[in-house]
Amino acid sequence: MKKLLSFLSVFLMGNLLFAQQKHGALMGIVTYQNEPLVGVVATLEGPNLIGKSSSVSNEKGRFRFNLVPPGGDYKVTLTLAGFRTLVRDHLSVNLGQVTELELEMNTDSVSEVLVVSGESPLIDATTNQISRNFSTELIGKLTNDRQMQMVMAMTPGAIEDNNPSMLGGASTDNLYMVDGADNTDPLTKTWSTALNFDAVEEVQVITGGVSAEYGRNQGAVVNLATKSGGNSFAGNLRFIASDIDWNSEDDGKPFDEATKYTTESRFAGTLGGPIIKDKFWFFTAYETRGKEKQTFHYATLEDYLSRDAGRQTSRVPKYEGHYFNVKLTYQPTPDHTIQANYNEDPIEFPLYNYLNSSNYGNGDNITREQGGDNLLLDWNWIITPNVITSLKYQRKDSPLNNRANYHSTVLEPVQEYNASFGTFYTETSAPTSDYYSAREYDSYNFSLNLFFESGWGFHDIKMGGEVRDAQYGSISPAWAGGFRMRWLASSGIGRMRIYDDPRSWVLTNEDYQALFIQDTWSVNDKLTLTLGLRSDHLSLANVDNVEVVNLKFGDTLAPRLGFAYKINQDSFHGSFSQYYDAIGDWIVRNNAPNQLYYADEYQLNLRMSELEAMGLAPWINPNDWLQINPQDHPDLWTYRTQYTFGSDGTADILGTIDPAYMQEYTLGYEKQMGSRYAVGLNYYNRTWKNAYEDEDFDQDGQWAFQTYKGTWRKYEALILTAQRQFTGTGLQFFTSYTYSKTRGISASDNSTAYLDSPYDVFNWYGRTLDYPTQIKFNGSYTFDFGLNVGLNYQFFSGSVWTPTISVENQIPGGVNEGGTATPLAETRGSRRLPNTQRTDLHVEYGLNLFNGKLKPSIYADVFNLLNQRYAINVNSDMGDGHYEYGPGNEPGTQGYIDYVTTHAPVLDDPNSRFGEYTQYTFPRSFFLGINLQF
Repeated sequence: MKKLLSFLSVFLMGNLLFAQQKHGALMGIVTYQNEPLVGVVATLEGPNLIGKSSSVSNEKGRFRFNLVPPGGDYKVTLTLAGFRTLVRDHLSVNLGQVTELELEMNTDSVSEVLVVSGESPLIDATTNQISRNFSTELIGKLTNDRQMQMVMAMTPGAIEDNNPSMLGGASTDNLYMVDGADNTDPLTKTWSTALNFDAVEEVQVITGGVSAEYGRNQGAVVNLATKSGGNSFAGNLRFIASDIDWNSEDDGKPFDEATKYTTESRFAGTLGGPIIKDKFWFFTAYETRGKEKQTFHYATLEDYLSRDAGRQTSRVPKYEGHYFNVKLTYQPTPDHTIQANYNEDPIEFPLYNYLNSSNYGNGDNITREQGGDNLLLDWNWIITPNVITSLKYQRKDSPLNNRANYHSTVLEPVQEYNASFGTFYTETSAPTSDYYSAREYDSYNFSLNLFFESGWGFHDIKMGGEVRDAQYGSISPAWAGGFRMRWLASSGIGRMRIYDDPRSWVLTNEDYQALFIQDTWSVNDKLTLTLGLRSDHLSLANVDNVEVVNLKFGDTLAPRLGFAYKINQDSFHGSFSQYYDAIGDWIVRNNAPNQLYYADEYQLNLRMSELEAMGLAPWINPNDWLQINPQDHPDLWTYRTQYTFGSDGTADILGTIDPAYMQEYTLGYEKQMGSRYAVGLNYYNRTWKNAYEDEDFDQDGQWAFQTYKGTWRKYEALILTAQRQFTGTGLQFFTSYTYSKTRGISASDNSTAYLDSPYDVFNWYGRTLDYPTQIKFNGSYTFDFGLNVGLNYQFFSGSVWTPTISVENQIPGGVNEGGTATPLAETRGSRRLPNTQRTDLHVEYGLNLFNGKLKPSIYADVFNLLNQRYAINVNSDMGDGHYEYGPGNEPGTQGYIDYVTTHAPVLDDPNSRFGEYTQYTFPRSFFLGINLQF
């Protein structure tokens, strides 16, 4: 509360704050005989707008409507005494964009009303920001697995995944917004709460020249607006069915992307309408989840040792839960709007079974419990037509927990069979332990928008910021009870570890504040300049509130500069932007108190071959374990050593932790090809600098942190786009061609992946997240008689991969001594998988009954229509090898560290499975649905 009051005082003294967008704007210039017309009353009305809004044209003939909910079918009426009333209808307002109109009034037929119909411009020629808006008219007519990731995947430069990588950024670089509220998981930096997709009004994906109001991102901003209800009751009921038996056979090929290859009966519904007409609206949505999908596991150790994917057993785990959201919108007066949003998505499923971790014996032993809830309260006050202020509060809580269904004892330990190609656990063992996490924050936003004319043009000034108090972290007790038996197949040795784990929660306390100012300056009718500056303050403290990271406002000054030049209806635009990301909590985790834990290790005096000669296989049979366990048979065991793990809260920080950032240059041209078509060509140049890095070269578990200076990832792309606007029937589409290049030392979020161990350093710079060619088409054709056919197509260059060689970790005294290290045998990204492509089909037939008040439809979604199967993963293990380091470079010396960081190991024992494909794209699959709109 103290932080909130101090921030309020800053606000009141004039450092005014602005909340993220969840609206669009409509701006017009009205003329008479090519001269600006002053005093024209413009009235805006539409189905998504409570009541009507009015604006009066100024001396430049300009009028403007702000805070316009995104959607279509808006109408502007222009009136002025002595002039004919002019109506412009069928207008669309897009999320986060300005719809521009040029209107001319005249004095003939003053008593009549002139109605002008036409589509809104496809291009916002007032912005340098590169974004793609996906409306319900497009999304609803395409194959749709009902996730925001599907919409992101349509965006040029996006790599399809559960958390897509956007234009060279990591999967954790995106900022997810729902109705202007942050929907990003504070711990993992990935998307958080899901919702019924029928609640979505529009999705905007911003990929370049992001305005200064957005922070904590270096990939893309995903801005999603939900429906708000209306003056009449409306909604839908939907039923979706899928079944593995309807789909094409998997042919024994394990696959990913199984959100589409499922069995599920799914019910969804929405309802919105008035509580008080023109004053108080509601909207609510609900959806059930209960999907099952096919996964592949080795059911027995014999099958596992064969390393033959054809011997894997198919299982069908279940993913259960629901999505629920409700929104209330109250407008007590035309100048005040109050909105309350709540959404939740509790989900439960067997973790390793559902994630298709084929090395595990029993994937049902860990239950994943996930799903968060999000509360948003938002108040907007139009002080004058040119001054808007708002107040926003958000409370988010999105825990994710793994609950072990099996807890080990000395008589029933976790049985781990370790081979060079993976790890197998018996049916009675848990592959990992319990895991509980906290992911919560309170966020406060204030805002002021100023719109005014000056002698130098029109200014749209936004001044803003945020205060956020967050707490996130986890606790994971070691090995589900603490008894772990490791069978090392390569050496034939059995070792048991008994853990003593007194650790507390590893929590990060985040104090985040942000300020920005941005002037969108329309210098004249053609040139618009964007002059923005953002700065963040990030303080990260451990569970004892000891500050570990402190990035001050002066450390993170981020300019956001750009221009847009209007040529007829076309736009020539460019930008320079700098982005900082609020990361670094792993530094806090390694400076947390009471994080040491211990393991006493015992070695079995009998080798595995001797046990087999006695007819015993305790790594498979629990009854055999009872004949050798250390409690009842201590004579068979020898105490070996005690290991210490974790951090004692004193990790070294070498130098200063300088803020990591990304610099971006864009240049583009968007051309309006008539009223319905537009094409564009955009160039991106992105450079990531100053990675936060950790190192533990002596492998003793004590980490040192430093800043890796200079460039560590670079992305360049040239993207060609074309689109056709939807007009009720006929063709609509959005298509793109992307040519890009990505190079760097890591694909993760800068990064903790480069200096972890000396074995990781050699050959680490190269291709990463590199897909040189992408082709995407998303479009539909709607016939007059109610049939709609939608098509999604994508082509990708194959992903890169790098061979590795397994070597023994020879760093003496380290926690990983005697374990396996896997240095890169070739330059990162030296090889590439085959190109992939996929075609998805949507076919829907609908009716309009009772003058369109009831719209039933039936549809089918066919994913991977042509059943094209492509490899998406590969066995990259070349085999076992060693280092020929020579005299003076023995393990334990600096010479050894220097040698392994600059040389590749020598291959001794080639892996016969090297280069074999291990995972494929999913087979053809079907969704069947019935939808009833009313």
